This record gives sequence, structure tokens and C-alpha cells, in this order.
Amino acid sequence: MNCQFTKKNWMKHLLQWGVLIAIIIFLTKVFGTKTSDPESYCPMGGLETLATYLVNGSMACSMTMVQIMMGAILALGVILFGRLFCSYVCPLGLVNELFYRLRRKLKITAIRIANGSVADKVLRIIKYALLFWIFYMTLSSSELFCKNFDPYYAFATGFKGEITLWMSLIAIGVLFLGSLLVDMFWCKYICPLGAASNIFKFTLWSLGLILIYAILALLGINIPWVYLLIVLCLAGYLLEILCGRKPKLNPQLLKVVRNEEKCTNCKVCEKRCPYHIAISEYNKVSNVDCTLCGECVAACKPEALTITKCKSGKYLPAIIVVVLFFLALYLGSKTELPTIDVKWNTEQTEGITLKTMEMTGLNSVKCYGSSMAFKAKLERIKGVYGVKTFVKRHVAVITYDPAQIDEEGILKATYTPTVFRINSPEQDVTFLKIITIRTENMYDRMDPNYLGMQFRNTGKKYYGLETEFACPLIVRIYMHPDETYDKDFLKGVVEAKVLEMPIAGGETKEIPCKYDFVKLEEGEDTIAIRPYLEKMFKGFNAEFQERIDEFAGKPQEMVEFSNQNYEKPIVLNSMSYLSNWMSQQDGVIGVYLVLNDENMPSIRIKYAKDVTTGEKLREIANQPKWNIEYKDGPKEENGRFTFEQEGKIIPVL
Repeated sequence: MNCQFTKKNWMKHLLQWGVLIAIIIFLTKVFGTKTSDPESYCPMGGLETLATYLVNGSMACSMTMVQIMMGAILALGVILFGRLFCSYVCPLGLVNELFYRLRRKLKITAIRIANGSVADKVLRIIKYALLFWIFYMTLSSSELFCKNFDPYYAFATGFKGEITLWMSLIAIGVLFLGSLLVDMFWCKYICPLGAASNIFKFTLWSLGLILIYAILALLGINIPWVYLLIVLCLAGYLLEILCGRKPKLNPQLLKVVRNEEKCTNCKVCEKRCPYHIAISEYNKVSNVDCTLCGECVAACKPEALTITKCKSGKYLPAIIVVVLFFLALYLGSKTELPTIDVKWNTEQTEGITLKTMEMTGLNSVKCYGSSMAFKAKLERIKGVYGVKTFVKRHVAVITYDPAQIDEEGILKATYTPTVFRINSPEQDVTFLKIITIRTENMYDRMDPNYLGMQFRNTGKKYYGLETEFACPLIVRIYMHPDETYDKDFLKGVVEAKVLEMPIAGGETKEIPCKYDFVKLEEGEDTIAIRPYLEKMFKGFNAEFQERIDEFAGKPQEMVEFSNQNYEKPIVLNSMSYLSNWMSQQDGVIGVYLVLNDENMPSIRIKYAKDVTTGEKLREIANQPKWNIEYKDGPKEENGRFTFEQEGKIIPVL
């Protein structure tokens, strides 16, 4: 490519490289520490999510309205203007072009697959097969299946995302090798988003098929969605190979226009066209492969080619791409679909006037899975008949019968009393002081944890808090007997707008908080240190009945490993792995996480004294790899504990 040619198509190249640089900046977090989602603006993910919502009434996990709008705006853009995303925004399209230039530099002869040849027609079916596979798997699981092999996603996450490694490696190999040997190989034959775009390009045909499906559904003929997906993919492929040169009934507004009087039939435009479209055969280029990249227009010396009939029309595609992108951002920020919209026991609500209530601040409702868990809790409440969740705003809209339950009753039924350890008391502390405050907007199970972290960040000697349902909510705060407090200080902590929570890598995550301080109750109370620690401590108990029966009446011991860090949630979460691993060892009877007589969190392993020893079990537990038994078979996992000191041996009477 010469400099003159580059200058003539500068808007396209500026946009392509600008998008690539923006992606690199976001992923490398050059201007900040916030984690960036490489799929944030992916239209393919948006289309999958929208389809999942239409079919299942739910959105694929982790998807947002911005992504949905990117998919919807892409579809609208293809219908009205053409496949602009492919040539102006898509990073994989840029990779195809770069490999095209690399091949020319290395003087590698391209494999030429003529448009309309048997090989061309056979290869074009691949992208439609992939499109069907992706949407079938996504709609069946409510998880974005394209992540498994998307080359962009694999590179953007450093191969640490939700990928299937062998799929990703094959896709990357096809992308690089195919692009090096065949012009636009990935875009033309492999890209499922290209297949979806071509289906949109055959607008009236596709809408006609969808309309027929909808009419049949209205008539009571319920055809599974998979058949519509098959028909759309098959129709897209057949229309592409049969009518791709001149699609019929296509409302596309932008096209490359050829001025026959100026045209010298030099065919330089066809050589410059990435898809080698026979442009000289058209007055208006309507070929399904055309992405309005403008390369033909920039290469035409007699200026016989324009986009639309206006000479300045060559700038329109880039301008439209930018406008559509910001339109999708705006609409995505202003709208939201419910992650789930579910009703149950509808036969019981006939003739009943139902009401709705909005629960806000549900930080634990953040995806499809947590939404379904919240729905399961609501189903157990008499008088509640439906729920919608909006995970972006952490809001649930609950449908209920006011004759059976009121809003306070729903809040009480869904509330889980919580204890949260803020800090560990010093060893010489024998009792703690208790004060009680009342708060609002703290009915999510994560709220007490976040408030506890706010108190931890003060650096004062606050040790724990406990919540009890009431309106306003009851929050008991446990602190050092000598620690001071006042209403204004407590109000400032409760109503802090942002929690700066430390995360891995020395970074912090900002969590918005919207709690209201209502009042400080009069009076104080005290509690001895042991009952307080028992209240805060979450233990673990796993005993193996066969071993209990086998070694009943025989000498038994326990080996105890104590560490203050064993009070942390990560230890409790790892105890099931330890018990699974220990259950496979001869003589082990049980595994426990307890608070010992010295108020120290301790892991205990009970065993038959005649079969094994505490030291032997310590060595087994310290192994770097554990063989964990799952329902579908054993799997090797990393060891979860390292017991550096010999354990204390405790006889079992």
C-alpha cells in the first residue's frame, strides 16, 4: 500500500487503529486500575444475549444493556447502511488486512479462491455452521458460548478468560494461517458475526421467516426455537451463494456507485477490493461481501467510484460508525432489560388484584444465577407470585398479593440475619462493649459485610457487627471496652457513599453504598469474649459414618493445628476439600474446624490411633496436589493447606 492510497482512505485507517489502541489502553489499564471487560462492547455477545432473553426470558450471565445495544445497533446498521462494523471497527478484520500486507512484504503468493467457485461456495457454509453452534449452545445454557474460541477474547484475557484452550488455539491458528494464505479468509469463510450480518443484509427474507414463525406461535403452533435458528442459518447460506452478487429486497442506503462515463475499466478497484468483487459489473455495488471499506474508491484514479453519488460520501461510513457506536452507548445507559422475569402459581391469581414492590440495593443479585437463587427464596413465601431482577441497578420488582402479605413481610421473609467479623480482638481483651444502631437500605445479605469493611477502614477497635431484622434494621456493633464513639461518627461511616475494598494485586475495588443512618439506640451492653467469639465463628464438621462404625470402641486421637487466620472465610470454603482428601486416607474418622479452649481457630483431624498418626496425616495434608473425588470422577486439585508446625495430639475419650 502506497502513501497516497493511505491518505485517500485515511478515515477508515484512523478509525481502525484508534479502536485497536483504545482496546489496548482499556485492557492494559494504562489510565486507571479498574478491571476492564474485554467483551464490554462486543456486538456478538449482545446478539447472543438478546436471543437468550427472547427465547428463555433471561439474559446470559455478565451481559449488560450496552452489549445488547451494540448487537441491536449492529443489526440496524447492517440493514440500513451495510457491514460497516467489519471494516471499520472489528479488530479481527484489521488482523486480516495486516496479514494481507505482510504476505505482500514477504512476497508469498496467495491462494486464490474465485468468488462463486465450488470451493468458495463450500467454504462459506462454515461460518453459518459456527453461527448455529454458537447460538444453540448459548440459548441452551444462558452462557456466551463464543467466548470458548473467540481469538480476540483469548488474547484480551491473556488466555485466562472463559475459554476452551484447544478451541481457542485452533481458532487462532485458522485466523493467522488462513489470513496469511487467503485474502480475508477469516472474514469471508469463518466469522459467525459475518454470517449474522449477511442474514441481516437479506432483511426482508429474514423478517419474513421470523414473521411466519411468530404467526404460527400466535395460532398455537409452537415450533421449537432451534428450527427457526436452523432455517435462518440455512436460508442465509443459500441466499449468499445464490443471490450474493445482487441481493434482492435489500433496503441498504449506502452503496459504492460507479460512474460509467468516468470508468476506464482498468479494474484497479477490483485488485484493491479485499474480497475481489467484480466492481466493473455494477452500477451500484450490492454484493453481499461488500463492507464499504472504501479501498476501491481510494484506488480509483479517474474518481469513477463514490459512496452514494456524492464525492464526499466516502466519509459517510466512518461517520455513521461513530454515530452508531455512541448511540448504542447512550441507549445502553438509559435502558435495561430484566435479567429474569418469572411468574409462578398464576392459576391462583385469577381475579386477584396484585401489587408490586421494588427492592433496591440487592448487591448479591448480580447475574442470572444469583437472580434465580433470589427467585427460589421468593417462591417459598406465601402470597408472592413473581419477580423481575435488574442486575445493573441491583433491583428486584416483586409481584405479590396484598391480602396475604405486605412489603414489610416480604422484606422479613427474604432477610438473612448476619454476623461479620471486622477485626480480631487482642488476646488480653476479656469482654466487649455493644452498641446498637438503626439503619435503612441494608436488606441485602452483602450489606452487613460492606458496612463491616467500612468500620474496618476507620482503623478503630471495632471487632464485629450483627444484624437483626426490623424496620429500621437493627445493627449491633461490638467494640473494645475503651473505644469511643458518637452519633456523628457512626452516621459518617454508615452513610459513606463508596467502599474501597482491597482486591488481589494491591488494587482496590470501589463499591457504591447507599445506606441510611436512622438513629443510635440509648444505652450500652457487654459480652464476654468467649460467647462473642462463638457467635462470630463459623465452624465445620465432617464425619465419615463407615469409619465411626469401624473404629467404635478402639483408641482414637485428634491432631490439632491452630492459627488465627483459620477464622477467615477462605479457610471455611477450603474445608470441604480437606475433608474429601482426608476421607481417602486410612484411619481418618472426621475433619473439623473449631474454636479451641484457648479461643484459637483450629483444624482438627480425628483418626484411629492403631492405623495412622497425626504426623503422617500432616505430611499427607501438606502434599501440593490432592486427589478430590467428584460425582463424575476424581480430579487433581492444588492442596489448600500447609501445616508448618507439628500438630497438638488430643486423646479422644
